[in-house]
Amino acid sequence: MEQTTTIHFDDEPVRFTPDGKVAVLDAIRMLYCVEESQTIWERMKTEYPDILNHCEDYSFNSEGAAAVIDKEGWNKIWTILPQYLS
Repeated sequence: MEQTTTIHFDDEPVRFTPDGKVAVLDAIRMLYCVEESQTIWERMKTEYPDILNHCEDYSFNSEGAAAVIDKEGWNKIWTILPQYLS
């Protein structure tokens, strides 16, 4: 199995797959210090279902599976995320 990468930003872990996909909830939580990252992600999936074309579940060993997203999908999240923070 290929090695995953975890980068800590201000003690917040952000996990990456070997091919560069990022764990969605980790990234949202790290960028905006939002406790409601799961709620925001659920709303995004409902309101922008096309974003799921860029997602998959990835098993981070003992940490369990998490939704990960590719570069195109993250660019979409980056664009729409501010509207969820008001």
